[in-house]
Amino acid sequence: MNNLSLLGKKWIFPSENSRENLIENLKKIRGIEECGFHPPEKLKDLEKAAERIRAAMKNGERILIVGDYDADGVCASVILFKTLANLGSKVSVRLPDRAKHGYGLNAEFVREAKKLGVKLIITVDNGISATQEIELANSFGIDVIITDHHISPDELPNAFAIVNPRQKDCEYPEKNLSGAAVAYKLATTLLNQEPITKNSELIDELLALAAIGTLADVCELSGENRMIVTEGLKKIPRTRNPGLRKILANAGLNSKISSEDIGFRIAPRLNAAGRLDSPLIAFQALANKDGEKFADGLEKLNSWRQRLTEKLLAEVEERLGEIGAERILIAGGENFHPGIIGLAAGRLAEKYHRPAIVMSGAGGKFVGSCRSPLPEFNITEALRDNSDLLQKFGGHRGAAGFTLEPKNRAAFEKKMGDYARAKIKAVELIPRLEIDSQVEERSLSCEFFEELQTLAPFGAGNPEPLFHLENVELAEIRTVGNGEKHLRAKIGKTKITAIGFGLGEFAEELGKRGSADLVFQLSENEWNGNCELQLKMVDLR
Repeated sequence: MNNLSLLGKKWIFPSENSRENLIENLKKIRGIEECGFHPPEKLKDLEKAAERIRAAMKNGERILIVGDYDADGVCASVILFKTLANLGSKVSVRLPDRAKHGYGLNAEFVREAKKLGVKLIITVDNGISATQEIELANSFGIDVIITDHHISPDELPNAFAIVNPRQKDCEYPEKNLSGAAVAYKLATTLLNQEPITKNSELIDELLALAAIGTLADVCELSGENRMIVTEGLKKIPRTRNPGLRKILANAGLNSKISSEDIGFRIAPRLNAAGRLDSPLIAFQALANKDGEKFADGLEKLNSWRQRLTEKLLAEVEERLGEIGAERILIAGGENFHPGIIGLAAGRLAEKYHRPAIVMSGAGGKFVGSCRSPLPEFNITEALRDNSDLLQKFGGHRGAAGFTLEPKNRAAFEKKMGDYARAKIKAVELIPRLEIDSQVEERSLSCEFFEELQTLAPFGAGNPEPLFHLENVELAEIRTVGNGEKHLRAKIGKTKITAIGFGLGEFAEELGKRGSADLVFQLSENEWNGNCELQLKMVDLR
């Protein structure tokens, strides 16, 4: 069973393929355990931060929240803004422009805070590495509270308080909280001093936003994150937030919201603002009473983002030419939009199963975005090995970014190519498809689908299960969708519909064969209250 599939992938089957107690076995393998919410006060400095905020509100001090331009940063900003506004605070928000400011807290915002008479800055989803900016704030007599979730440097900034579960001396049990979840912990601490009935609806809304931030930032769905997402998803369909309701409607979502809906339909709309315009559009959509008009703005930006990404990807692939056995893909252009180079790098890495770097030369310097789909290849370590050529860089194992002077571009590309050839073996370039279990066609039922939902929510660390049907009969094979890109068929005796997105090119070959091995995910369509199973084809052989 080790020959490659139609998509050129090697299928990996579990060493033990017990079909009995399948759901319980998957829970055990994935480490899925019931977990509640941990007490916020276990977060180091959280009570200290809360007391400083209460003092600021009592003294009528103006508070400035500084967030980030991605969906997690926007949700975190909305969570804290709504909380402080609800408590009567004088509060305003600043979100960095991706091209102008870069990531997180910057000196421009600190100087503006001084002019406005701000005495307290609170960062959300950033700040843990803003040592110089916080020293500047301190020199102006401005206290800074950091709330963040990124990896802490060895030497922490001299902030008034640092709330980050990844701090070395923080004993909080869940280390993988999103920026929005950390903001939620601080928000509920502030709100829970008030009568709970007064703020229960607001707390529900904040939990929904924390779930969106957690999924948008691809945090592992284990431990408390699983609880945040599970409970937060329940709140989203009932939300009274006008902007969020409009975003859901624009995305075609209604009563049932899944983690996949957030990751592939809601998060891209929120991220589109920071990629192509101002992240404040996404903030206003979620924070304003008239958020609907901003939600419509996000819809237009997201459509534009999709068109730009497809155009950029085509141009990048044309420049790369024949991929062959190249270990790393690197492309750059002065006309590449800096807001979507990360999307292009991600698509290349996924399609060709190797590290990819896409650079934009706009603004007189090259800004690069990197992705690595290989567990064996840490893209940030690769940048660190060549950091003498970079102005700055940062990231983690699978994704990173950097800035580069144009004069160093050729040397950087050569050194990264040499580094990748030394580190990556040819066999690692063959994409692998990890299959959870083989199943028989007769076991596919609505009852089985309902059992599968006990594994949800799905996401990082808990992907939607992949199943294998061996030598299944395919009938009524045809192409569907815009450009006939997708494949549709009926399987075996049950005649369950199977849909394969992007697999339309194989329709003719499959029609001649009449059967195939199939890897799929199980989904359900509801029609007038009735259950109708559908297979989402992932690969064929």
